[in-house]
Amino acid sequence: MRKLILYVCAALWLLWLYVGMLADVRGAELETSPAAFDLSRVRVAELVQVVYRDVLKRPYLIDAEVLKDDREISLRFQFSKHLDADAADLLDSLGLSVIKRNGLSVVSIKKSEAEAPSDVFVYRPRYRDASYLAELVGPLFKGRFTITRTISSASAVPPKNADAAPAGSAAALIDRNSDALVFHGQTAEVRQLEKLLTQLDDRQGEVMVRGVVYEVGSSDKDGSAFSLALNLLGGKFSLTGGASTVLENSVRFKNVTIDAVASALSLDSRFKVVSSPSLRVRSGGSGRFSVGQEVPVLGALTFVGNGQAPVQSVEYRSSGVIFDLQPVVREAVVDLTVMQQVSSFVATDTGVNGSPTLIKREVKTALSMADGDIVVLGGLAENKSSAGRNGLSFLPSFLHAKSNESSRSEILLILQLTRI
Repeated sequence: MRKLILYVCAALWLLWLYVGMLADVRGAELETSPAAFDLSRVRVAELVQVVYRDVLKRPYLIDAEVLKDDREISLRFQFSKHLDADAADLLDSLGLSVIKRNGLSVVSIKKSEAEAPSDVFVYRPRYRDASYLAELVGPLFKGRFTITRTISSASAVPPKNADAAPAGSAAALIDRNSDALVFHGQTAEVRQLEKLLTQLDDRQGEVMVRGVVYEVGSSDKDGSAFSLALNLLGGKFSLTGGASTVLENSVRFKNVTIDAVASALSLDSRFKVVSSPSLRVRSGGSGRFSVGQEVPVLGALTFVGNGQAPVQSVEYRSSGVIFDLQPVVREAVVDLTVMQQVSSFVATDTGVNGSPTLIKREVKTALSMADGDIVVLGGLAENKSSAGRNGLSFLPSFLHAKSNESSRSEILLILQLTRI
């Protein structure tokens, strides 16, 4: 009997331990399980208190505007293991934002973009054009730039009388150069724009381009003017990069001046200087050097009607030596677009005798040059041949003296670029 009582006591004690362990495990599960609540007709501020006091259990501060919020809501919400993310989503759905400051969660009403503090920023460019800066940074900001208009001007030159154009007219919609840039936007955008403009508004690069245009007279046995120049210069100056830089009609020299090259070519009487243009141009601009004349050329014929005589228009076209260039200054090189033309007008004998014929030799190319580079360009050749017969007309043709003359002239262009 005593043993039976001992067995029963031991069994009850083990059962008591097992129940206690189950209770502890159940309590631990309850403590680690996500929170859930079902609330009806509670104010927004009271919900914030429940979230931070009972769920997150963290220090918090409720803004005065949130306390004044009289909205009453009813909700049933189940938190997951990600309490912070769930709380942020819940408050965001109510139009609230949470900012953490030194471990304190500050709950306030979310400000819309329209309610965000705004400012007006006026910037006067130091080097760049205001329209260029506004076009460059405009897509990065939500605010408005008052410098830009509906239609961008195709050229850098502003249209005439743009300021006097009536409001609403097409001329008033064309953008024009200005000395100030005005921006209206959020205060944060103003600070970013001010910092960005100080980096973009830098001094534009400038270049000095000197050129010498030669007309070279040669015969078939002399070869091209480019080969003649290469023979004269190759023994005196070193080529950039060695002989591999010699192309069919161009060559590049380094560490030499254009005066030295011109002096070497002047020793040969076949090289005659046509023009020596020199232009200083800023990056993105254009320069033009023209020596010659403006020749009137017949243009379009307009029929007025009503028995009136047609009106013949007259256009003036340039001829002579025309030198045009457009540089773009970059960090390491200068991209240069150059056009060289040597032209003249002669009488027309092809049926349109009322208008002269333009005879021109022109080269237009785009190349990259470093500071101090010299480039020699050739290939603008013109061949002339004439045949004649001298003798009395009544004599047979085999007794006449025949003469054949042929001449060849070629244009050679030498350029030197200097960064300023």
